[in-house]
Amino acid sequence: MIKPTGLLLPLLIAVTMSQVACKHRAEAISEYTSGPDTPPRAVIKDGVAITLRDQKLTVIRNGKKVKDYDISTSKFGIGATRGSWRTPTGVHAVSQKVGDGQPKGMVFKGCRPTGEVVGVDAPGRDPIVTRVIQLTGLEQSNRNSHSRRIYIHGTPEERTIGSPASYGCIRMRSNDVLDLYPRVHRGMPVVIERCSQDMYLRSESNHAFPRFRINADAPVETVGEPAPALAAAETHTPATAEPPATEETPVAEADNTKKIAATTVKAAPRKKSYNRKASLRTSRRAIARSSKSKIVKKKLRYTAKHKKYALRAIRKKRRS
Repeated sequence: MIKPTGLLLPLLIAVTMSQVACKHRAEAISEYTSGPDTPPRAVIKDGVAITLRDQKLTVIRNGKKVKDYDISTSKFGIGATRGSWRTPTGVHAVSQKVGDGQPKGMVFKGCRPTGEVVGVDAPGRDPIVTRVIQLTGLEQSNRNSHSRRIYIHGTPEERTIGSPASYGCIRMRSNDVLDLYPRVHRGMPVVIERCSQDMYLRSESNHAFPRFRINADAPVETVGEPAPALAAAETHTPATAEPPATEETPVAEADNTKKIAATTVKAAPRKKSYNRKASLRTSRRAIARSSKSKIVKKKLRYTAKHKKYALRAIRKKRRS
């Protein structure tokens, strides 16, 4: 067997990585498109709808489509587990917008501009560019979206837009994310659904379909703070549709700088419980002390006995 050396080894590694990426992308596409095109769990009146089946992002105003863009979601499929690199579903909200005044192609790292500008389809580069719109989850199933850093952002790999290629985020072309950026605001709801755009818009036009609304008094989550509460549906829920998830969470301050507990509960004083380890340590020490004292007493008895025998020997010598 010939061992790969020189330029052959990097070539084999690149081919293997490409094959693995193609396999993940094919699995994600089958996950997005397999099965019937089911309606969404609920719709929003004003906000952003991301449909994974056809990789579309739609801006909605008063229940009607205003603008739509081609996007690219995770090539690993759908999910909200940390470290899975999958795109979460459910109701989110815009937690922060980053990139005001930055040029097209500006590279961001940790939501901060690095000063580097990357062109479209730059070889060997796949950073976050142009603008960053961070999302926070409003349901129990996607509460970790903020800590997972799920963004809507620009990408230099524009050739992959329209098919799953990201690591969990929602990628857009730089020109598209520049156009979307002023259309969204902090706190705007963002719904990510498995269905297609056509199915979502048909459900949007159905007035009997349940609608999510965001509590306007609750601020949007920042790093280390709880997510705002998701209000109940505006309309009744049909028997065939799944009811929207609701949960109550503590509300943070308006400036989002300090976390305030919703209620303060005084803890009852703890009763002194039996500590088995401490009692065992105490008993061991007592045993050690007692055994030591026994050994000392034994030695003293032994020396006293020998002293007695020594005195007898001395007396015998004197007598003789």
